[in-house]
Amino acid sequence: MSLGFKIDRQCPKCYTDRTLLDTSFALPGHIDPQPQKDSAECINLTSALPVRVVLCPRCHYLELYHDVG
Repeated sequence: MSLGFKIDRQCPKCYTDRTLLDTSFALPGHIDPQPQKDSAECINLTSALPVRVVLCPRCHYLELYHDVG
């Protein structure tokens, strides 16, 4: 799968080379900071999104990208 755009190899926080990890999956959802209903109702449990994870091994800065390719 391809991201379709260029990811900066250096961490924007500490400027260390980052690692692009394999595709993983995430559940889309939004949890309101002032909960008015159960958080389980805010997460879509029927569809998982493929995501790419970019991780800095030094400061653990993490970015997630929806992998649409």
